[in-house]
Amino acid sequence: MGDLRKARHSTSLPLKMMWKHRRLISSLVVLSFAAGCFHFAGYVSFFFRAIQYTNELAENPKPVAIHHNRQGRNESVACVIETSLGDACHGLGFGALVLRAIDDITTCLARGFVPTVIWTDCDYCGPPGNGQNYWTWYFEGMNEDIVQQAKTRVCMAPSRFPFSGPSPYLTRTGATGELIDCRFADLENKMTDYQPITAEIRALANHVISGYLQPAARIKTAVDTFYQSFMADSINIGVHVRLQSSHAEEMTFFDQTAPELQDFVQVVQRLINDINAKNEGREIRIYLASDLDEVIKEFKSNFGNNRVLHIDAFRGESLVDDRTFEGSPNLVGDQVFTDILLMSKCDYFVHDESNIASVTYYYNSNLKSYYVSGDASDFRRLNAQPRFDSEELFRQAVARETRNIILPDWKHDSLWAGLKVRVSLLWGFLFTDVKGYSDDLKCFYKNVKWSKCRREFLRSKFASDSDMKELMGL
Repeated sequence: MGDLRKARHSTSLPLKMMWKHRRLISSLVVLSFAAGCFHFAGYVSFFFRAIQYTNELAENPKPVAIHHNRQGRNESVACVIETSLGDACHGLGFGALVLRAIDDITTCLARGFVPTVIWTDCDYCGPPGNGQNYWTWYFEGMNEDIVQQAKTRVCMAPSRFPFSGPSPYLTRTGATGELIDCRFADLENKMTDYQPITAEIRALANHVISGYLQPAARIKTAVDTFYQSFMADSINIGVHVRLQSSHAEEMTFFDQTAPELQDFVQVVQRLINDINAKNEGREIRIYLASDLDEVIKEFKSNFGNNRVLHIDAFRGESLVDDRTFEGSPNLVGDQVFTDILLMSKCDYFVHDESNIASVTYYYNSNLKSYYVSGDASDFRRLNAQPRFDSEELFRQAVARETRNIILPDWKHDSLWAGLKVRVSLLWGFLFTDVKGYSDDLKCFYKNVKWSKCRREFLRSKFASDSDMKELMGL
């Protein structure tokens, strides 16, 4: 009985304590409930803001926001490219970010505006939340003062998805997408809406790079020092090998098959034999950029430690492992950009499909491509000379962009056009990567505080074609 009384007493003790502190407990319960409601309200608020933003963004091809600066004195239109504001905030590689910037800079120039690029928070930017422009971490500053001085600034949309206007780089009838979508392969028989890379695309991109994507001084010094120390007196073969599983999945999306490591080795060996036949006695060096240590080991095993060059960089260990990196994003960006610039300084370039390869190919218009998955027709196309000089190619880009702008505003044409947009958007939310949409929107709301058109973007106040025509003087 004594044990039973003790058990009852020990059971009632917590109840007495709870009753004694009932007011405190009640307050904690109310606060917890209020916090939960507040948290839920935050999700609801974000959901409705996301719906508004996504809906408005879908209504206008290649949307932009126009901000009028009353204190401005410069009559030029500032064209602000905030690549990291939307879908490029995360998940895109460094090469993809650069290709997006080249495309947008070209669009701004073709419209007659003065471009400047801002990277705030992205996978290859620096510490988030301080509003610093990380574009100048990698590249020389570009027209930074124009943002404050111009009476009018145009901010490129944080995303061109889901209904992009044609890029000024697209010349094939029916082609869609942007410069980032151009492929080394000609996919005409597989995907007719994709544009193959041509000599003209390469020349125009190189023209823009020469004027607007010069490396920052510290990057240039590091690249020049490495080149003079190890490559200056040699015939150099640049090799870019990307074989991790994520890249194979990307290739599958385009109905392409990723090559094997030995395919790269064989192409390099044939190229070395050809060079030796024509340049007997010349030293040949291989500058290798890869995401895997296993690739470095294989190349050194086949061609020798002294012949294979590479920088110290973060890589995965083997073909079966995807790399993970938790360090400074600036460090990874530095390594990738250094690889791009050193490969672009080579005489020959062995590569397959990748954005890094595309940027390298555009940086040096004389670099000879050896596209591993290509055939003879690809080789001729990729190493052809453009039919027009860069100035004429730019004039043609201006004409294409002007034609795109002067098309009637389709959103005003009919209710059917608007209905198609919303059905397509709903289809995307229901049957594609919903998390991708959500992540893009979160990036937008995280970074929009640094936008030069913050008020316009938050109000979903996008320019119409008539607004753009007025700014372009059409």
